[in-house]
Amino acid sequence: MKDGENEMDIIKIAANEMLKGSKMLGEHCKFCGFPLFQDRKGNKYCVRCRTLKKREEKNKRDKIEICREDKRDMAPPYSQNTYIKIIDKKIDYLFKRLEEECDVARIMEITEVIKALIKLKSKLE
Repeated sequence: MKDGENEMDIIKIAANEMLKGSKMLGEHCKFCGFPLFQDRKGNKYCVRCRTLKKREEKNKRDKIEICREDKRDMAPPYSQNTYIKIIDKKIDYLFKRLEEECDVARIMEITEVIKALIKLKSKLE
């Protein structure tokens, strides 16, 4: 996000809220520090947090839609034997990484993944 550009957008939105009849209060949002507003019904809200939340929700919906499109484009699922071969390749790769690794935490992570892959492989067989 470009801070200057987004802040100007939020200021414009805040101005529009006042034109709609909302009041800018002397209180500030405990999360972002922007002045709170109160609508005609008496509900208090932060224009900045609400705007950013709407943008995040839109971005999240867009990402979900992209994922759905990607899934539609995917080839049909692999056969069981193909899955097992893929898991075997991953296990081999991880054992090679394990052999080279010196960091204990990383060794533990790799070991856990190997265990999970072996468990998955046994369920597929």
